[in-house]
Amino acid sequence: MGLKPTRTRYAKNHWRTLLLGAGVLATGVADASLQNEDVSQDLVVKYATNRICRTLDQGRCKEWDDVKLRSYNGQLVGPTIEARPGDTLRIVLDNQLPPEPVRGMVDPNIPHGFNVTNLHTHGLHVSPAGNADNVMLSLEPGQKFEYEIKIPADHPAGTFWYHAHKHGSVSIQVSSGMAGALIIRGGLDEVPAIRAARERVFVFQQIPYALINDPYVPGTRANMVEDFEASFAEGRWEASGRRTTINGIVEPVIKMRGGEVQRWRFIHAGFRESLRIKLVRERDPQSVVSYYQLAHDGLATGRLDQVDETVMHPGYRTDVLVRAGNRPETYLLIDEATAAEESFTGLSETRKVLARIEIEGSFSSMPLPDTASLAPYAPFKSITNEELTGTQEARFDIDVQSTPAKYLINGKPFDPDTPPRKLTLGAVEEWRVSSSPLTSHIFHIHVNPFQIVTADGKGIWRDTLFVKANQSVRLRTRYERYVGKFVTHCHILDHEDQGMMEVLEIVHPGTSMHEKQH
Repeated sequence: MGLKPTRTRYAKNHWRTLLLGAGVLATGVADASLQNEDVSQDLVVKYATNRICRTLDQGRCKEWDDVKLRSYNGQLVGPTIEARPGDTLRIVLDNQLPPEPVRGMVDPNIPHGFNVTNLHTHGLHVSPAGNADNVMLSLEPGQKFEYEIKIPADHPAGTFWYHAHKHGSVSIQVSSGMAGALIIRGGLDEVPAIRAARERVFVFQQIPYALINDPYVPGTRANMVEDFEASFAEGRWEASGRRTTINGIVEPVIKMRGGEVQRWRFIHAGFRESLRIKLVRERDPQSVVSYYQLAHDGLATGRLDQVDETVMHPGYRTDVLVRAGNRPETYLLIDEATAAEESFTGLSETRKVLARIEIEGSFSSMPLPDTASLAPYAPFKSITNEELTGTQEARFDIDVQSTPAKYLINGKPFDPDTPPRKLTLGAVEEWRVSSSPLTSHIFHIHVNPFQIVTADGKGIWRDTLFVKANQSVRLRTRYERYVGKFVTHCHILDHEDQGMMEVLEIVHPGTSMHEKQH
């Protein structure tokens, strides 16, 4: 549809009302029937002016900032898209951002092309080729393109998301709000105790817009996300006083009845900052309310884990069940304080309120599902030692001695002219992923999820994983169904834009490492 997307040349060297704020806010939904079908969604990429609350008083906004940001369909968060296994997503991406000055050949790892875009369906096990989940494509301003993403009939049901993924502009665009929820229906949805629960989707975002008279940015760019260095400097978010939004809202109010169970789908669509999500009682902020985890990164665990805290890093998703107490009161959903030595950024972080949960009335306690009802929905069998056919390594590092600093995987920055690392269809491999002593990183790989290796051989499955500084983890994955080129990268998105990304290619067995796939 429309002009074909281009490949950038570089210089070598809801299904239900979801949630809302002080009032009620609904996000758009693309309906999915029980029959396999085409699920269509138009995404218009354009600048839009919206409002973000700056200060609150007793849950009411006192001061607003009018922000002008790149967006999907003019909103602070993209529409929620719903589909079922076997459906085909048809997403028309229409880039209506203004043209930028022609720069000619550019260094691929200097952030650039902020008005050039594409699309990634994060976590889906789908083809990375053609007009499917192909992040090698680029849509210049004025171009329109239809993605056709065929979801396998045996695809796990769960919580996924989509976002901009054009190398060089990912962090600018995602931190402006170019992201949205992608829900694959089925699976846990059919468990009676979960089907009876009201569902809410939480898209967590950190939008680092500048303020008027901000010393870090020119005044002409106030209330925008335009300056890469000012927006993503270490510690800048914590110092800015900005608030994490949920579906575009600062500190929304969520209603629950006494004894009610709700299913909350958490999606961390932020660019850098981590969240330590807890529920506490407003009358006693040290009194923690436990809740129950069901799935990570859209993949059911097959059990119900009672927890006091969920740690969310950029790219993570977690499904939880929350049961309200049996008397009227208010809970606070918080991002817990973190000491400097434990912080992802190395700086101390204060406790912040993310949302208010108001429990009203009385209701007999709704049941929680038992393990027997959840176990059948764990989508993958564990990978055993006997199944392994090879190994891979990914070492994240930053060379701070270079000017500018170099962001590296296995000692090399992203280079579009470097042949991709070849992987063989049908192989099962163990990856050793590590972060250098300097800083922590977040490993993400497209197309195929991985299992975290644990002593009992029952590690959970994910597609995104935090790797602490000076530590390594072992992950196992199967290269199934699809061939083609895709990427692995750090999901701290400003790291990815500056070179912490590598192209991989799955090829058919027997293919020469230098032979091109068709």
